[in-house]
Amino acid sequence: MNSQIFSIKSDSALFIDRDGVINKLRVADYVKQINEFELLPEVIPALEILRPLFKRIFVVTNQQGIGKELMVDSIEEIHNHFLELLPSNLRPDKIYHCPHLKDDNCVCRKPKPGMALKAKNDFPEIQLTNSIMIGDSQSDMEFAINSGIMPIFISENSNPEIPTFSNILTFALSLVQK
Repeated sequence: MNSQIFSIKSDSALFIDRDGVINKLRVADYVKQINEFELLPEVIPALEILRPLFKRIFVVTNQQGIGKELMVDSIEEIHNHFLELLPSNLRPDKIYHCPHLKDDNCVCRKPKPGMALKAKNDFPEIQLTNSIMIGDSQSDMEFAINSGIMPIFISENSNPEIPTFSNILTFALSLVQK
C-alpha cells in the first residue's frame, strides 16, 4: 500500500487513538497517573514519517477514567508528559479527549463523531473525508466511519474490511514504500 491508495492530500488530517496505539494499553485499567503512561517505541519513528505527510495530526481518546474519578494525575498532566516525550516538531496539533462515561451518551465519546467535528471546527482547513483514523478498537473504526474518515485498524489480526497493520510504524512505512 502507498500514499496514492490512501489519497493523502494537502487538506488531510491524521487522527490517532491514544491507548494501544501511542502508549501501552493497560488492559481493564486506565492511565491514571504519569508513571503509568508508557510511550510505545514505534511512535516516534512513525511520527517522523507521518508528520510531513499530513496537514494536521490529532490524538482522539476516550478517557472515562476521569468520569469514574479514578485519576491520580490530571489528564492535562498526563498529556503534557506525553508531549514532553516527543521532539517538538513531532507533537500533535491538538489532543481531544472525552471524559464522560459510556452511559452518559455524550456526543464527544467515540464512536460518535464529536471529537472529529470539534477538530474540523478548530482547524477548518482540514477535510474529514480526506483524513485517516488510526485506532485499535471497534469503537475507533466506528468513529472513523461515523466521521467520514478512512479507518486504519491496529491489530495483530487482519480485518478483511479495514486496512490492518500491526502498529503505527508499519502503517507509516506502508505510505512511503515504493
